[in-house]
Amino acid sequence: MKRRKITALPALAAGCLACLGATSCVSMKTYRRTQTRALRAEQQAETLGLEVEQLLEQRASLEAQYNLLDSTQVSAAELRALLQERTQALSRVRTLLDEALQDLNNEGLTVSERGGMIYVSVDDKLLFELGKAEVSPEGERAVLKVAEVLARNPNIRIMVEGHTDNLPYRFNEGEQIIDNWDLSVHRATAVVRLLLRNKEIAPKRITAAGRSRYAPVAAGNSEAARARNRRTEIILTPDMDRLMELLQQAY
Repeated sequence: MKRRKITALPALAAGCLACLGATSCVSMKTYRRTQTRALRAEQQAETLGLEVEQLLEQRASLEAQYNLLDSTQVSAAELRALLQERTQALSRVRTLLDEALQDLNNEGLTVSERGGMIYVSVDDKLLFELGKAEVSPEGERAVLKVAEVLARNPNIRIMVEGHTDNLPYRFNEGEQIIDNWDLSVHRATAVVRLLLRNKEIAPKRITAAGRSRYAPVAAGNSEAARARNRRTEIILTPDMDRLMELLQQAY
């Protein structure tokens, strides 16, 4: 009997070890599979978190765009009103200028409208002697009539531009004017000073500029072309400050 028990003992031990090995293998596989699943779940959670953040950012952006659109719709009505007011202001000034200057239209003075601006163009034969920057009595009368209209329309901005022909200026020793740039600026400034004799015109409304020979209205070198290019232009535009504010808000 003892020999049988002793003989059976190794077999029993081997069976137990095999069972333990099988249990250990199953547990390790389960652990690794569970660990893999946990890592995947963690990665998915991180991805979902990023997607949630992106969606929240998109929602905030859409809300901001909606609010801007809502405010722009309100501003659009004001924008249309300002554009209409601007058009009416130009039309009113154009009518007043035509009435005030009707007796001068055949004496080298014209009033036109282009690009949303009014141009009062005065030939040099009405304003200045050749190569000079002193306004003639006839030219002074014309400019003062323009000043009366502008004084009654305080929301109109004023740009005075001097223009010359393409012939070089004949400089004499001791003169302040040395070239066509100087001549165009001096002429524009002379007209500005005449406009400012009317005390109802605020100086901050006016800008003086000299363009020399570089903005001609007539091509060629004929005397007729040069005569057309020698001119002073009073350019009138409505005050655009509020309009520009609305455009910046809209865009």
